[in-house]
Amino acid sequence: MLLSNPRMRATMIDLHDPHVFSAGEIRIARDRALAALGRLDGTVAGLGGDALAIFAKRLVTGCVIDALRVERHAFTEGRFAAWCAGIGTLSDEATNRQRSPSQVMRAVLGELATHSWAPLAEAAQAFHDVAKPLADGPRSPDEADPVDDLWEAHELAASIAPSEEPNLALAYAEAAREHVVFAPRETQLRMFGDGAYRKTYQLTSAGPPTWALGLYVGTVLKADGLLRQALPLPGAIVAHALRQDIEGGERYLAHYTAIGRAAEALAKAADEARGADTVVRERCASLRSSSRAPSLARHLAGLGALRSDQIERVLGLSRAGVHGMIASLRRLGLVSSTKVSGVKLHAFVVNTPTGEHVRSGRPTPLASLSTAALDEFDGAMKAVDAILTKSQTD
Repeated sequence: MLLSNPRMRATMIDLHDPHVFSAGEIRIARDRALAALGRLDGTVAGLGGDALAIFAKRLVTGCVIDALRVERHAFTEGRFAAWCAGIGTLSDEATNRQRSPSQVMRAVLGELATHSWAPLAEAAQAFHDVAKPLADGPRSPDEADPVDDLWEAHELAASIAPSEEPNLALAYAEAAREHVVFAPRETQLRMFGDGAYRKTYQLTSAGPPTWALGLYVGTVLKADGLLRQALPLPGAIVAHALRQDIEGGERYLAHYTAIGRAAEALAKAADEARGADTVVRERCASLRSSSRAPSLARHLAGLGALRSDQIERVLGLSRAGVHGMIASLRRLGLVSSTKVSGVKLHAFVVNTPTGEHVRSGRPTPLASLSTAALDEFDGAMKAVDAILTKSQTD
């Protein structure tokens, strides 16, 4: 529930007022974020079918990783892949003070599997089908359900009225700052002792579940006309921008900076997805047209490292068929295998081929775009320029 009107609008900032905290920095951060969102929107719109599927899978993976890290789980990329494959724990650290990682992952996947954008929903379902994390240890019966956080974030996003000028979901962040679920909690002090000797301990409070807000920030940005699809933006809402003890200018700067970085990260992921699809298409050109090896390579490029039985599930193949495709892709320099706890994990790579002849040359970022896609991208960038010009002249 909200502590104030949920349909509140963000306080308007006069970016030309010299008394506003870091007005110049705020203006620059906002304009950069607007440009980053425009590049993201245009890049995603220009992706072909296979590249779009790779991007959607990477976005789902990024949402899961962001949620786990916000929930204070510490892990590496390799450890995450091993955990999803069911061959290792997510972290060596004690997790009794964090929420169940598998429960958080299931909440994120369940939400994205019903997303209005079909590629994202399909990617979330594919991730769900292959992810088999180890069972968590004993949990507290009082542990909050992460699904409840998602519901609150959904309701909060739906309550935000479209803005008359682009504020990049600032009203959404300001409303979250007053929300009982998302407002950062204050540090608590607790005293222990036996009467003669006492000691005070500072208890570190759990951070707000900003990952849930990030899943719905695209809904607000789409309503404002800044995105064509309500893409989740992992890391777009940060706890620092929600704090009660800092002034407005610092919060706005933190918010715009986070939005810009999140958009830039997704645009980079989209470019990488296009590049991966181009490499797969070029290197697999010598294979039979009925070969499913290119499909496997694209799954690995999107979902990350998988073990053989995970590949069998996602592609519906036999063990022998999977082994044959892995061998073919390894010869083409598209797959590398490593052992974790005696189990092989197969990951997408771009190495020098060992067998098949592959056309040399590195694909350019726009190599796979059609003329229509390039025109659409240029149109999106012109729209961003128009917004920036208007905001600077107002």
